[in-house]
Parts: sequence; C-alpha cells; structure tokens
Amino acid sequence: MKTYFGLFYLTIFIVISACGKVPTSEPKQPIPSFVGDFENGNVSSFHYLVVDTTKNTQIVTSPVRKGKYALKNRLNPNDYVNNGFRTELAIYNSAFYKSEGYYAFSFYIDSNYTDYAYNLICQWQDLPYYIQGETWEPSPSLHGSPPPIALIYVNETLELKMNDSPSTNTKTFLVGESLSIEKGKWYDVVAHIYWNDNNTAFQEIWINGKPITPFNGVDHKYYYRNLFNRTGNYFKFGQYRGKDKTEHSNIIYFDEVNIGSTYNEVTP
Repeated sequence: MKTYFGLFYLTIFIVISACGKVPTSEPKQPIPSFVGDFENGNVSSFHYLVVDTTKNTQIVTSPVRKGKYALKNRLNPNDYVNNGFRTELAIYNSAFYKSEGYYAFSFYIDSNYTDYAYNLICQWQDLPYYIQGETWEPSPSLHGSPPPIALIYVNETLELKMNDSPSTNTKTFLVGESLSIEKGKWYDVVAHIYWNDNNTAFQEIWINGKPITPFNGVDHKYYYRNLFNRTGNYFKFGQYRGKDKTEHSNIIYFDEVNIGSTYNEVTP
C-alpha cells in the first residue's frame, strides 16, 4: 500500500535510498532512447524482476527476430517476485508527464505454451507520487489495481487494456478488438504514446505495421488519460500473472526492445 509521510526530508531519504531513481514531475522531459536488442549477449541494461536470471531470462540464438540473439523468458508456477507471479525486465525513466515517445518490442509465443489465462507481456506501470510523499512501501507492494496500459496475452489472443483507477481492479477496459496470435511466429509491436493525466493523452499502437487502436475519424490515436500522477510510468515486459499462479512453465521470446522519438527509430 502507498504510505504518506509528513516530514519532507524523511520522504526524500526514503525515496532515494529505496530505489536510486527519483522521477520528477517536470513536464515535457525528453524520453531517453534505449536499445535492447540483446546483441551484447546479456540483460545487464534492464532492471530485473525475476527469481533467477540464469533460468528465467536466457539469451538464445534461436528463434531470433533480428541479429544474432534474442531473450528466452520463462515463467514457472512458483516464480513469485515483489508480491506477484512474474518474470519481467523493466526500463525506468521511460514515460514522463507531458512527454511523447515510441516504444517497440518483438515477441514470439513458444509452440509449447499451454496456459489460456491472462498474461501481461508488457505494461506501462504507474509510480508513487514522490513529490507528495508517496513511496514504495513495503518494497514494493501492489497498488491494488492493474497498470494504466498493458498488452495481455490471453486465450491465444492479444488485448490492449487500459485502467481508469489506481485503487481498484474493476475499472479496466478493452481498447479496440482482440487480435488472434499464432504460436511459433514473431510479432512486432510499436506504441506511440503521449503521457498526461487528462484526456489529451493518447496511445497509438501497431502490430506488424497495422494499427490495433481504433480509428477516430482522423487517425488511430486513442485519447484517454494514461498517468495516475505526474511522476510518470515505467515500461516492463516479460510475463506477469499478478496473484494467479500459472499452471505450467511457459516460454515467450522477446527481441528488439527499443525506445525512441520516431516510429522508424524503434521498429525492427
């Protein structure tokens, strides 16, 4: 649960010592470019939300979307990290208040993937509102609600889900239509997002070059707020099941995880 502290200096101390990354709410900060193509042969450029990087996040030479290497992401039934069943890699400082960016990754559902329940393969997760005294406490706890934006693999389909409340899990909704996903095939995701805490915010998402956000009469930007506060969000990908344990060990491959300022900069 988020907790509040009345003393300013205590808040600053806790925030800095807890994570070393303190996003600000200054508007229109440029989002740093990021290249995560795994061509360095490791996952050292990411923040780990996994039980064991040697088992959950392995670098492989096949299948590969581009280059020589890709990531093999394995979620086992007992992989429980930070109050949830997950094996995720995160990129901090990647979604600021009143900033705009492009995010991309490629994924490949292993042909032996057997579960049909929901699995978040990427999410833009909200952060505590540090300047108002919020912190991760304990380290961290679930907010009690889904992230503002997530792509969810469920029943062999991909869904774009948004959430309208930071304090409940009953305010999620589907954006557009579910997309059928074939196992054993690469899919390229590109997301163009403008971050704000009101409905000037938008998200525009393509799968294999085709928009999955609905046409609004002009373009495929879906206007809806995507920040719960002005600290911003951060980007995670992998597998996340919340409190619901997976029945089997499941594998998803990832490649070409990029962040930039244009579509052409990030797309594989």
